[in-house]
Amino acid sequence: MISYDQYLQFSPYFAQEDMGKEEDRLNFLKLFNTLPQTVRNVLTSLDTAEKIINIGKTFGLDEFDTEALSFAVRKIITGEVFIGDSVELIAGEVGLTPEKAKNLLGLIVNEVFAPALEDIKKIQNEKFPQRFGVPVQPQSQVPPPIKQPKPAQNDNPNIINLRNRQN
Repeated sequence: MISYDQYLQFSPYFAQEDMGKEEDRLNFLKLFNTLPQTVRNVLTSLDTAEKIINIGKTFGLDEFDTEALSFAVRKIITGEVFIGDSVELIAGEVGLTPEKAKNLLGLIVNEVFAPALEDIKKIQNEKFPQRFGVPVQPQSQVPPPIKQPKPAQNDNPNIINLRNRQN
């Protein structure tokens, strides 16, 4: 279990609170109030802060980089950053190679985002619809009509063509 001070330092809800401008904090709080409950729970959970600390340790991050990671998590989960740009964000914030940042993001998605993943996907789709491929609507294809071959003309009067028989 982590301490109260660790929670305040590594929770995405409080991430970089002391570094940001008051206006940025107010904008975040307004945004926070519009988020689905599952997302708000992840942002404020003690468990989330603990997972971020453990992921930071796994990747050898110091406390400043781990705090920067919690800030990146907040930016992604709230839709302030497109998920497709998250590897670059994390690599830049914590100083990892893109490959390590990708692995770290995988852990974040699987361990931190999991309880709110569907709502996070909705937020991302709403905020960045142009970045996601437009779903392809399957078009119903009507097969071309099959041409019936014309019956062969037979000059033999002893053969009756029953297909074209008229009463």
